[in-house]
Amino acid sequence: MSFNFKMVFLWWHFLWCLWRLKAMVRKYRRMPDELTPQQRNDYLLKRAKQLLWYFNVKINVEGYSDLPKSPALLLPNHKSNIDPLIILAALEKKDFAMLGRNKIPTFLGKIELKRKKFASGVLELLDTIFINRQDLRQSLKSLNEFGDFVKNNKRYGVIFPEGTRITTDELGEFKAGAIKVAQSQYLTIVPVSISDTRQALNKNRGKKLLVNVKFLKPIKPADFLAMDNLAIANRVKNEIEMSLDKNE
Repeated sequence: MSFNFKMVFLWWHFLWCLWRLKAMVRKYRRMPDELTPQQRNDYLLKRAKQLLWYFNVKINVEGYSDLPKSPALLLPNHKSNIDPLIILAALEKKDFAMLGRNKIPTFLGKIELKRKKFASGVLELLDTIFINRQDLRQSLKSLNEFGDFVKNNKRYGVIFPEGTRITTDELGEFKAGAIKVAQSQYLTIVPVSISDTRQALNKNRGKKLLVNVKFLKPIKPADFLAMDNLAIANRVKNEIEMSLDKNE
């Protein structure tokens, strides 16, 4: 069923979910110490899965067991605004008999999102750090702040190295800024391939969209510290391209 068809019967539930999410944002802004990072993450995970269901998107995850137990930098390709929700859902614990909790991502987001009241509130729940790409000094400061936060709080930092959504079939240029974060903080890099999500938010699409998310083999700091930033970025891009080609 398409999003529009579901809205005919479930519009009230969809609006209720949005209302609850806004209430959570307001609560966090009033009393930030009342909600732990795990509580905020798990709440958003629940809402993300509901939204994916409304848009008839199903996720298939590979490579979850290979994710590092230490803080790491996840570098996915980027085709749609739904990609952050897909990453959030992909990091959900796969075996509920396992010890441990859902893995918590923290995103590096463009400063434009901070000007959108609802979006910025949701991103605050994930401790998103915003970057102004037009201001070099501020960009460097944000990258350093992001790297420090990821390492000190033992998170998975998520940066979309293309810098924006790529609406063509090909991948965009992978920027070297993300690599600098990994090098300065000695963080393992995990390339992440996400299959084509450009139609994920199409409200008229009735057919289920299967999105394949693959956490590729981690690249340890010892393997890239002596390498040029651009060379590492191209290596990550090539590995994602090969993964996507296999899924076709």
